[in-house]
Amino acid sequence: MQKFLVSASLAGLLLLAGASTWARSISAQSQSAPDAKATKTISGKVTSIGNDGRSFALEVEQDGQKQTMQFVLDKAAKVQGRVTVGTPVTVEYAMDGGQNLALTITGQQG
Repeated sequence: MQKFLVSASLAGLLLLAGASTWARSISAQSQSAPDAKATKTISGKVTSIGNDGRSFALEVEQDGQKQTMQFVLDKAAKVQGRVTVGTPVTVEYAMDGGQNLALTITGQQG
């Protein structure tokens, strides 16, 4: 009988540990979901590219007024086409710590 109680207690602990690990995994996934930032898309003309090639400025028109937006490239950013100063581009980006984080930059042939 004592072996049965020990076995049942051990099985209960294993089941509880597995459920706890599963709950933490689900919790971590749900906490990372809001981290998947909402993306926005904007088009404009590249006015400058940082010396390191990891940042650029984009002249856009919003509400009939030209503005310059600053972008930093995401570590996994994708650049499609040839992009230089003066190139019209479309940028998919997200806000991250107060910065515009460019996720995809697509050069427009024009």
